Amino acid sequence: MLIDMHNHTNISSPCSLLSPEELIVRAKNEGLDAICVTDHLFIEGANISQRIGYDMNFPVFRGIEARTTLGDMLVYGYYKDVPEGISLEDLCWYVHEVGGVIFVAHPYHVTGGCNLFESMQKKGLNLDLNWNDLNVLKELDGVEIINGQVCDEKNEMAKNLAKKLIKPGIGGSDAHSKNMIARAATKFKNHIHSEVELVIALKQFDYEAIRLKK
Repeated sequence: MLIDMHNHTNISSPCSLLSPEELIVRAKNEGLDAICVTDHLFIEGANISQRIGYDMNFPVFRGIEARTTLGDMLVYGYYKDVPEGISLEDLCWYVHEVGGVIFVAHPYHVTGGCNLFESMQKKGLNLDLNWNDLNVLKELDGVEIINGQVCDEKNEMAKNLAKKLIKPGIGGSDAHSKNMIARAATKFKNHIHSEVELVIALKQFDYEAIRLKK
């Protein structure tokens, strides 16, 4: 099953040009089996998109892109708003307390969004050298190793980070407009019927991040 794990709508992400309907129709036409809506900070966009997806007979799973003290994180299995600037330690506690998972989003995407690399730089740390010094990074469940808006070089660096942390990697388009949809996705071995199954699958590492198009 091919699921695009990272998409934004104009419901809760002001930076997105996509309505839920536009996102779903394009994703379906591009051959995706499902999408995750991961709007910034607020869950409303994902809630609305999921209901629309149900009416359009296309699976939409809810997530959220949280902005922490250590950059943007993709959260699945936690269906509440997340305050901007939350510490990564607190986010891990809240999400793991309810059985959810956290993947660091585009860790080296220095030309857009809030990222782990620059967030560590502001603390006088280098992600490539000091990745083992921050215990909170070991609490993460994985890394977004293919982001559709990031160049191959930066995605390769994200893959190396995942290997260092001994964490699995996911892929997502990070779509904000029509031409950004279905650039990357995650291929799961088994069919995912629900958000509960999605979170279970993410914990089992039985999937592969895939670049679909440039």
